[in-house]
Amino acid sequence: MSKQKLSRILLSVVILNTAVVSVAVDWNATHIFNPTWVPHARFHDVVMLWLLSSLSVVALWLLWRRSPEPDISVTVATLVPVLFWTPFFFTTLLVPGTDLSALPDEPLPVIVGIPIYPNVVVATINEILAAIGYWLYRSSPKTSTKII
Repeated sequence: MSKQKLSRILLSVVILNTAVVSVAVDWNATHIFNPTWVPHARFHDVVMLWLLSSLSVVALWLLWRRSPEPDISVTVATLVPVLFWTPFFFTTLLVPGTDLSALPDEPLPVIVGIPIYPNVVVATINEILAAIGYWLYRSSPKTSTKII
């Protein structure tokens, strides 16, 4: 299997995982159907999930279509999950009062005094896999594409 094909498969897994996991985690009583959330916050979560799912479909299309500019297609497809997961690393610093836990009393594992948030673990894994997928694509020999 070529590096380019392996790259596309890995990036597809990351893109699908990003969309499916996000919808699965948010479409329940801890998020969208949480009675303690104000209705507008639930509205924004649904909008975010719709946007993420739609962009994931576009990313998959870009990744697998025949293109005269495959580098741009792969770059944009890679950016969809990368840009989605990146705020998990800084939002609590940017907006005081935000929290990475969906439930206020959620028990978290602690390693060397640092609480480990499951969503940050998922974000980290997806970021690493997207970087590997992108690196595989960029490090593969390029085939020339002629536009007629």
